[in-house]
Amino acid sequence: MTIDASSNPPIFSAITLTLEDRIATITLNRPDTLNALNAEMFLEIPRAIDQAVAAGAGALLITGAGRGFCSGADLVGPRFASPPSEAQRENANRASFEKVIALVRALNEAPVPVVCAINGVAAGGGVGIALAGDVVLMSTEAKFVLTFVPKLGLVPDVGATWLMTRLAGRARVMAASLLGDAISAQDAERWGLVWKLVEPAQLLEQARAVCRRLADGPRRAVLDTRRLVDAAPQMPLAAHMVLERDLQAPLIGGPDFNEGVAAFREKRAPRFR
Repeated sequence: MTIDASSNPPIFSAITLTLEDRIATITLNRPDTLNALNAEMFLEIPRAIDQAVAAGAGALLITGAGRGFCSGADLVGPRFASPPSEAQRENANRASFEKVIALVRALNEAPVPVVCAINGVAAGGGVGIALAGDVVLMSTEAKFVLTFVPKLGLVPDVGATWLMTRLAGRARVMAASLLGDAISAQDAERWGLVWKLVEPAQLLEQARAVCRRLADGPRRAVLDTRRLVDAAPQMPLAAHMVLERDLQAPLIGGPDFNEGVAAFREKRAPRFR
């Protein structure tokens, strides 16, 4: 079914949200602009995540409509008048950036596992959205482009440098950011930016299959594993082992663990709650 204005939330104008068999799909839906980020999209994605979870989603799939995933900020849409002073301009930009922070937080702290299916070019801020998934699949014909520095005189945003540096390392991310050269799907896989490359015709099918497995899995263990993996690069081993202990202690002997053990003994697939 399609989730929109049937209850309280407004109809989405820049995305679509569907829910089928506990798999929610958010599609960036401005194909004429290669799904460029406008003000509505920044606001609607976090709203859609909340709505999908409230409706019972067990996994979230994010992809783009048409031939692109997300081309970054909409540079040809309506523009607002610039404030008269430099200080006012900077303050206005700081206030406006809160929607970027909210989007990044919503994607990276979603209370269900997130799968991203990168169906075409992900440029600018679209890179941060594309790499926010817990599992990221990429079309063999897609690519990443960080256009901020060489084209616009800006630093990369939407969390792109934080995500890419952890995955690909400083040398690659600096060159990609400063030069703006496209990163092919094959290089993205080789750099460790994405989990798997898929032929375009099979991309959504395989992404949905991953969502099905995650939706049927033990949600708390899935989300706690995200916490462990995300914390690992910035924690010494001793501190990480303490976090591991604190996350593991409530799980051992819990309902999901007991079901897993029972399934193992009975030689069947586990049926988690």
